[in-house]
Amino acid sequence: MMSNYLLEIGVEEIPSDYVKNTKRQLEDKFKKLIEENKLTCESISVESTPRRFAILLNNVEADLTEKTVSVKGPSVKIAYDEGGEPKKPLLGFLRGQGADLSDVVIREFKGEDYIYVEKKEKSKSVAEVLRENVYELVKSISFPRSMRWAGKSIRWARPIRWFVSILDDEVLDFDAEGISVGRVTKGHRSLGSNHIEIDEIQNYEKLLKENYVILKYKDRKDIILRGLNRLSSEVGGEYMKDEALLYEVINIVEYPTVLIGGIDKDYLEIPKEVITTPMKDHQRYFPVLDENKNLLPYFLVVRNGDEEFKENVVEGNKKVLVARLEDAKFFYEIDMKKPLEAYVDELENLAFFEGLGNMKLKTERLTDLTERYRQALAIGEDMAHPIGRAAYLSKADLVTKMVVEFTELQGTMGRIYASKSGEEERVATAIEESYMPRSSGSALPKTITGIILSIADKMDTIVGLYAIEKYVTGSQDPFGLRRACLGIINIFLENSIDIDLRKLVNDALLVYTEKNELAFDYDTAMDKVLDFFRDRLKNKLIDDGVSYDTVNSVINTSDLNIIKIAKKAKSIDRFLEDNEDQVSYFTRIINLSDYQVDAEVREDLFENDLERSFYEKITELGDFSPSAEADFLAELNRIKETSEIGNAYLDNTMINVEDEEVKNNRIAMLNKLARRIEQILDIKEIVR
Repeated sequence: MMSNYLLEIGVEEIPSDYVKNTKRQLEDKFKKLIEENKLTCESISVESTPRRFAILLNNVEADLTEKTVSVKGPSVKIAYDEGGEPKKPLLGFLRGQGADLSDVVIREFKGEDYIYVEKKEKSKSVAEVLRENVYELVKSISFPRSMRWAGKSIRWARPIRWFVSILDDEVLDFDAEGISVGRVTKGHRSLGSNHIEIDEIQNYEKLLKENYVILKYKDRKDIILRGLNRLSSEVGGEYMKDEALLYEVINIVEYPTVLIGGIDKDYLEIPKEVITTPMKDHQRYFPVLDENKNLLPYFLVVRNGDEEFKENVVEGNKKVLVARLEDAKFFYEIDMKKPLEAYVDELENLAFFEGLGNMKLKTERLTDLTERYRQALAIGEDMAHPIGRAAYLSKADLVTKMVVEFTELQGTMGRIYASKSGEEERVATAIEESYMPRSSGSALPKTITGIILSIADKMDTIVGLYAIEKYVTGSQDPFGLRRACLGIINIFLENSIDIDLRKLVNDALLVYTEKNELAFDYDTAMDKVLDFFRDRLKNKLIDDGVSYDTVNSVINTSDLNIIKIAKKAKSIDRFLEDNEDQVSYFTRIINLSDYQVDAEVREDLFENDLERSFYEKITELGDFSPSAEADFLAELNRIKETSEIGNAYLDNTMINVEDEEVKNNRIAMLNKLARRIEQILDIKEIVR
């Protein structure tokens, strides 16, 4: 029988930047729960507001018929001794499955015989599965930061205050360490009821709406967008598009109402960014632009409530904003009294990291490092001056009054002050681009000068901290090194930068020894930095949809050419989608090869036409140079062309014959093909 299930997790206000990942985890974990327990489910929907996550399983059903399943055990070669008697691995496997020797079935898997047993299983009911697993599932959700409360074992981003758990309109209870589990939810904190009984699942959303809670993200988004568009058009403009701000606002309100307020036109005389940063980053307001993208003296605010007392709300928000703008105007006027270059020496008084000197010293390292990177990437001599100049000025704005007060403007004010100081445009632009990407998925630097400076800045930070053993461990990343590392990777991928990262890491380490006279274990620092990059690249490729085993098959190479590794991984994934059968062939070749056999293939030792034809097929492959530009998919398809005759050869030919010359000749022939395969992937990592 099909059922519907509603789970609501009632929480204290959850941070907006936690919402997306939490919803994804909840959906993934419920999918996994359903699959592992052999349930079926028509759909899983996950919605949220600041005070709740709501999961609805639609038409979930258990197949309660008894089924026979095959369970794979150890390989035959380790299951029995030479006399055919069962060994510990086999006996332990049988004991674990509640089976005996009479239940053993032998089947081939990837060219090798394995033990299997067949068992009869009956699925649990939907109610049993949910009651036994829901709370543990909720406990398993991970967050960048979490907390415990009231002596409970669960850790969450914010305390959980209640659960709604309803299966087919009846409460499905479970042990939640004293947290209420039932059919009672809460409405809007100030406008709605604190006790709402859900009689039927189908009435859940309606009851919330009656209590000033708009459950669905899309519905809140539509309300906000309609308000932004309507009110901005009424004053002859349009709201400034900002997807990150819009996303944040949607996730911090349960009942959105858009309001508009005005500011004095005199504030529009200062740079746009100086006005919009307090509006957006501090107050979560939307600026209003005219048709030429110039600021209009208005702001839009999204209230978590209705329109009652809206005039008071607007006036209160205006007072807060004006105070911020007054500060910004004052700081801007002070900063503009001298050129940007005049601030560089003041960087001596601003620490970088303990043990790594001050920001003036970092500026000196960046000037040196960007020149090394320019040469390594074969960028013309004509770019030496703008790149070096941008590096020299890149941190100067950090000691300006504006950036000290509004840290979000670092780099942005550097660009503005550089332009006002008469610096050429590519220098000014690069200063701002050095901070890109500022967050996951945000804009990357576009100019050559900005790209080089951004890579150097991030690499200097990563390498320096790893040199003094400030490693990223677990969920702890207080210095944002994961973000910096991913930024470099994305810049490399976006711009097809073809270079082994080892070279750039080495240059950064050398600069620290020369500029800082820093003493550290070079080999350890190099290895740990490269492993850190490999780990980030691995996660990036998996997030992009590449299979984890494919990534594992290419990631642990001696070099770290990001473009080449990414291209390999994507080519292998595409190839295996249509040629999964080639895994066993590639595996056979690798398993039978032996690089200790250092012999040339002698055609006079071939014993039949099949052997000769296979060798001819291998030699037809020609040369292959695994550069970043190489077509790895084409190479895999060329190797595939040897598989028909190759499998026939291996099926009909004993490799390890007694004649040492013939054996080594056959191994030498396989070595040629094995080395070809291993230039692309480590086939042992493929588990399909």
